[in-house]
Amino acid sequence: MRIVIWNIRRLGSVAKIDTVNRLVRKTRFNVCFLQETKLEMVSVDLVRRIWGDDCFDFKFSTIIERSEDLLTIWDKGRFAVDVEFCGKRFIVVEGKWVNEGNETVLINIYAPNNLSD
Repeated sequence: MRIVIWNIRRLGSVAKIDTVNRLVRKTRFNVCFLQETKLEMVSVDLVRRIWGDDCFDFKFSTIIERSEDLLTIWDKGRFAVDVEFCGKRFIVVEGKWVNEGNETVLINIYAPNNLSD
């Protein structure tokens, strides 16, 4: 299994989307945790551009401040999700690695550096 966690600090530009796409395709990640996307919404088309094919699913969590947005993308051919949910600063996906059969809980957590947050 290959998992990447990346504080992307804004995902809006074509150049940054292409950079993430190249990294995902080159390293063949099974799961990608992106933080601080600063997006109001995420479409299937955007995730397809990031992932590079149609063998994915994703969960997006937006926060009012928008700096804390989280995006979790996984290869649905490698990881079969049974349960997914999100809170103010996290996304949880629970499922099984398809080839290994191991049950796994994956959590994308954003923790700000400012103690007042």
